[in-house]
Amino acid sequence: MIAGATGISRVLAVMMLGAISLQNALTVHRSPDVDRYDARIHEAADQIPLRIGSWIGQDVKVPARALTVLRPNVLISRQYVNVESGQHAGLMFVHCDDAHHMVGHFPMRCYPADGWDFVRAEPRDWQVGDLRLTGMEYEFFMREIGDQISGEQRIVVANCLLRPGGLVLRDMDSLSKSIIGADGQATGAGQIQVYFDASVPKSERDSAVQTLVAGYRPVIDAILSNPDAK
Repeated sequence: MIAGATGISRVLAVMMLGAISLQNALTVHRSPDVDRYDARIHEAADQIPLRIGSWIGQDVKVPARALTVLRPNVLISRQYVNVESGQHAGLMFVHCDDAHHMVGHFPMRCYPADGWDFVRAEPRDWQVGDLRLTGMEYEFFMREIGDQISGEQRIVVANCLLRPGGLVLRDMDSLSKSIIGADGQATGAGQIQVYFDASVPKSERDSAVQTLVAGYRPVIDAILSNPDAK
């Protein structure tokens, strides 16, 4: 019995190693079409201007931890100010050529990791020209304790996820389902986060999302296109 069990264990081990090797091969394999697709996305991102309408952007540094998790093909992190209203907004746009790398970077994970406490999550849709963004709006807060004062800061984050084939996804569960299969992971994923102080009224947040995201349409459209498009 012991010898038989040992033999079965060896067979199972070989089968497991074979499965792992197959998975690695499927994961590592990238077609020339996908490489060209990633290059198109990168080129489109390079064309995004710092000024979008009355919003002026300034690049801000991204934590090294985020870069390690994402291994991005494209990463834009900017703070915007509206020169007409004085309103402020932040925007992070990221594309990963391996969709699995996106899993560690979405509001319900990265904001709590930075010390923010969850308040609420609400499904939201935004219309940007002919593009409908189906996403989520999250709210978080952080208690601030200083030597002389204490208070609370609240932030609202508009978020959606992008996949080739015209897929605009509401949350990480939808993204995970969309990458099932041999080619899903290798075709990557994109993400948009537009964030505000929670004191900004909803109508003003929505207007800012629509205007700012419109300025990113070239790179959004590149992500939503099919990898084999010429």
